[in-house]
Amino acid sequence: MEEMQGNAVKVVCETTKGSIDIVVEPDWSPHGAARFLQLIDDGHFDNLPLFRCVAGFLCQFGAVPPRPNAKTYLTIPDDPKLPHLRHFRRGYLSFAGNGEHSRATHMFITLGDNLDALGSMPWETPFGYVTDASMQNTVSRFSTEYGDIPPWGTGPDPQKIEAEHGGWYLKLGFPALDYITSCRRA
Repeated sequence: MEEMQGNAVKVVCETTKGSIDIVVEPDWSPHGAARFLQLIDDGHFDNLPLFRCVAGFLCQFGAVPPRPNAKTYLTIPDDPKLPHLRHFRRGYLSFAGNGEHSRATHMFITLGDNLDALGSMPWETPFGYVTDASMQNTVSRFSTEYGDIPPWGTGPDPQKIEAEHGGWYLKLGFPALDYITSCRRA
């Protein structure tokens, strides 16, 4: 998984725990890869909370507290599933969704291998991966203190993050949360 293929794009994200090297694989998920790179170019990841980090499962991000001049993103179509990517591996990046063609800005990094709960839905198509070194040195250190989101846990509610005063909601209620501070194409 470490060797970049063909038209792969390298991205570097800074977080509160260190740098993350990401390899975007457009051949895996053309719509997903294009949207991720659009979000990078638009600065969407600046000060973005890692609001749903569940040990051994996933770390989700993409919910943005209100900010000046924030863009609104329409959903993108689901990408065809590739048989060799059916089972998610540790470090895969995929959009989160809640129905057919529902992907917009929420995505996740898988924190374990062959997670049966991931990859079965049409919107769960990996578009890239975090390098093994970054998984070991940075992602493995993300706080999982708050766990899953409601109703499955007591972590931050994405709707409250995106509501007025969402930044204060996070700061006061979830002070140990980690953040992506910025991302750029390498």
